[in-house]
Amino acid sequence: MLSQEDINFIENSLSYEDKVSLIFLLYGHRNPKYALQILAVAGQAPASEETNFLVDWMNYVKQSSDWEDELLEALTITEQNLLLLRAGFDDEELRLKYFPRTSEISFLVHPMLKGLYNFCERLDDANASKLIVQLQETTGVSSLQNQNMETVLLHLLCNGKIQLGSKQSGQESNLLVLTAACKAIELYDESDFLKSIVSHFNRHTSKRDQEQSDASTKNIPETTDVASKHNPTGTIVATVETNHSPLIESYTFSAERAGIVLLINQFSFYRETNPELVELVPARPLKDRKGTEVDKNALESLFTEFGYDLILEENITHHQILQAVQHAVQRIKPIHCSLIVCLLSHGQEGKVFGSNSIPVEVKAIQQLMANERLTGKPKLLIVQACQGADLQSAVPIPNHEHDGPDGGERTASVFMDFLVAWSTVPGFASIRHIEKGSWFIQELCTKLRQLYGSEHIMDILTAVINDVASKRGYGNECMVPIVQSTLSKKLYFHRRTEAQGANV
Repeated sequence: MLSQEDINFIENSLSYEDKVSLIFLLYGHRNPKYALQILAVAGQAPASEETNFLVDWMNYVKQSSDWEDELLEALTITEQNLLLLRAGFDDEELRLKYFPRTSEISFLVHPMLKGLYNFCERLDDANASKLIVQLQETTGVSSLQNQNMETVLLHLLCNGKIQLGSKQSGQESNLLVLTAACKAIELYDESDFLKSIVSHFNRHTSKRDQEQSDASTKNIPETTDVASKHNPTGTIVATVETNHSPLIESYTFSAERAGIVLLINQFSFYRETNPELVELVPARPLKDRKGTEVDKNALESLFTEFGYDLILEENITHHQILQAVQHAVQRIKPIHCSLIVCLLSHGQEGKVFGSNSIPVEVKAIQQLMANERLTGKPKLLIVQACQGADLQSAVPIPNHEHDGPDGGERTASVFMDFLVAWSTVPGFASIRHIEKGSWFIQELCTKLRQLYGSEHIMDILTAVINDVASKRGYGNECMVPIVQSTLSKKLYFHRRTEAQGANV
């Protein structure tokens, strides 16, 4: 529990700019006028003078049991890593809890404030100045000059020029003035970013409105309806099968009949000696994939909790990989909701290796999955393998390896209701820690566990991409996953125990 002494320490360790960001995140939706008053006082005070706005805020919201978590989330979003460490917190643990770089996901901080903070961080000083001039011309608000961007946004909130929105009251967000101003000065990427966060917020707000309307029409208490759609603890199969959004349908998913997950885990490799195949063997021997056991265990635990029947295959040849996929497809029954195939191996662009060092085209695996048994059902293919050998840095990676040699042929998903998640973009290596497992699989499992109850698979993968992309190896190596999707609906998961409990 944070004490007042802790709060004072945190506040007086912040620069003025950091205080502006924190006030914006904490007060922006509660009382933007008061936030401007605080900033006016803080801006006039000598740098050495202590302030106490965080203590005031703590007392203001202390009736809420979540105030401490909200403050920690705001500090994590503003990347106060060193300060959090000095205050006794694990900054990595907080990062995994709050996903600071993922604008679309927020827990206690108002999601639009988080998105707008990230928008401000995207602007350099020159573009911020141009945008402020444009906003002053278009809004007529005369108090915008000589202000930083977050303060400008607080002024626009006070004058009603932009609206954050409220999920509780069903009020949608409106940033049209800001979006138009970005377009006017040719900040098209920033304009698209604003549209994205508004769309995400309003989509969930519209969803809540629809649920409230349905509850009223059917004379069902709102809390019951909302819980059945948002809280997996109260999942009812009939409700799960209805839309999660009035705009985009959701796939039917019940943990009692989730389907099949095929997990192919390749640890050790040998070199094929068949004369007809030997020319396909890479020039250099494939090393053992140390750390893959950690990935295997994480995936196995996760998807069995979601209700999937597991098929585990390890160290199998290129031909056996295709046979295993075909066998998994044949096990799909009409009552099953989906099929998931996870490939953990070495790879080239568009290919993964069998234990005999012969590559298999991922496209061939997709063709097997595109079976009429799975028409209309989501088919997920998760590939933890290199798509080349290039790294962002050429220095050695202690405790890290990459999964595969050079060469290969690029492929893409072309089938309906498919989602293919690759651990890295084409042409680059996929980093795997020899003790902790691969960056991609570990982040994927972490995010699915934390977000499955409220977010669909594409939003969860957005969080995965953001967090994997922020990681760095010992030599500053980095990687970026890529997702190819032809999903036509949203896919939400539920745990087996929750679904069973709801039907008791």
